Amino acid sequence: MDQEFINEEQYEEGLTFRKVGYFFKKGWLRMLIYALVLVLLTTVIVLPIKVFYKSEPMAKTAIEFIYDGIERGLAPDGATLATDNIISTTVLASAVDAAELNDVITDISKLREKMRVEGEATEEYAQLVQAAANGDTDAANRLLTYTYYPTRFDIIISQPKQLGLSDDQSKLLLNKVVESYYADFQKKYSLIDMFSSDIYILSQNENIEFFNIYDTYVAALDEIDSYIDTLYHEDPTFTSFAASTTLTQLINNSTILRNQYEELNNYILVNNVWHNKVTAKQSLLNSIARLDGRTNVINATIKSLQDQIKDFQPNTTIRDTGSGTSVITTTYPSEYYTLQSKLTAAIEELGSIANQKGDLSTRIELLEDIESDTDEAYKKEAKTEIEKLEAQSRKFVSTVNAVIEDYYNTTLISSSVRQVLPATVTRRSMGLNIIIIYLAAIIGGVLVAALVTGIKISHANAARGKAEKVAEAQEEKKEESKE
Repeated sequence: MDQEFINEEQYEEGLTFRKVGYFFKKGWLRMLIYALVLVLLTTVIVLPIKVFYKSEPMAKTAIEFIYDGIERGLAPDGATLATDNIISTTVLASAVDAAELNDVITDISKLREKMRVEGEATEEYAQLVQAAANGDTDAANRLLTYTYYPTRFDIIISQPKQLGLSDDQSKLLLNKVVESYYADFQKKYSLIDMFSSDIYILSQNENIEFFNIYDTYVAALDEIDSYIDTLYHEDPTFTSFAASTTLTQLINNSTILRNQYEELNNYILVNNVWHNKVTAKQSLLNSIARLDGRTNVINATIKSLQDQIKDFQPNTTIRDTGSGTSVITTTYPSEYYTLQSKLTAAIEELGSIANQKGDLSTRIELLEDIESDTDEAYKKEAKTEIEKLEAQSRKFVSTVNAVIEDYYNTTLISSSVRQVLPATVTRRSMGLNIIIIYLAAIIGGVLVAALVTGIKISHANAARGKAEKVAEAQEEKKEESKE
């Protein structure tokens, strides 16, 4: 049979099914044996490495940020979140001290070299990657320009034993790192000293008129009231544990303080209390001039807004109610309503300026009626009242700041960061895919066996060819001898 194949092969060009069948007939057992041998060698050599050899001993925990903006990589203040601060030298030094590991960790910089922060892929990103791997073209295209910002981060100490840390010490240190970062985060993003009390010293400056002091302090109070009112609408029931004060109490206290300022203003106006009539009048005139300039700007803004608004055409729809009547509905684009809001605000500011100018004009009129300087007794009384109000204002601002800080610590900062993975110590194994390795071993065994089989067939064919030539030569000699 083999001889037949050899004879036929002399007349067949290229690869044929018969040649392939002959090849596997001769080599299948060898391929099987070689593949099994390589699989066995793989099991003996690679599997123990996979199971017992760990490439990186490490301690690990994880934290998660929860607040609006983190999904865009932003910090609570709107700036880019610097995750490297999680393992800043300040945070680590505080953590080492809290864990009482100063004798073990003597160089914070070396500890920091062994630590890293790794962001975990978001669920959306993981889904896109999986979809792209499954052949989803849209997902693959999105990944080309897709940017994601992690909200969970792993905090890792690699090779903790090289730092002299036991497993328990590593876990303790990581927990203290998280606590230390909590404190750092709170300090960085809490609204500490939201309002300054440094301005409440103007009574000591005799070059500042009493009405200017009043205006400055009332303007500061307006700013505080606006901020408190915003917090109150967000959480009317909030009570500060630090200051033992509710937002409602702050609003009431502000009202009381404002009324006292109004009494001061009335005293100044009724008694024409001035430090210097000449400079006082000039200051009032300068204030009116500034308000006139602002009025011109607002009037121009109002005209521009009105011109834009009148260009909008309403969209009118008529709906039949089914009872013989119809309902007419008129709507405008969203930009129209935005412009209307700006127009309303501008008109309100214009009204406020008119009131301010009226007060200033009244002061000027009173000032011009004075035939002589203000009695010193009135000045002294006004200064005494201002000093009292300054002390009350500083105390009020201090309470406001404490409540605001506590508000943000309670409602935002305390729930903005949380530890989502207990500190653990693991040994990360080598990244060896056993299935792929076994497949490679099988393929390798088959290829080696195929090569050996090919060589043996080649040698066999060569030997047969040589034998045939010898036989032919002998046959030719016999023929010649017969002749």
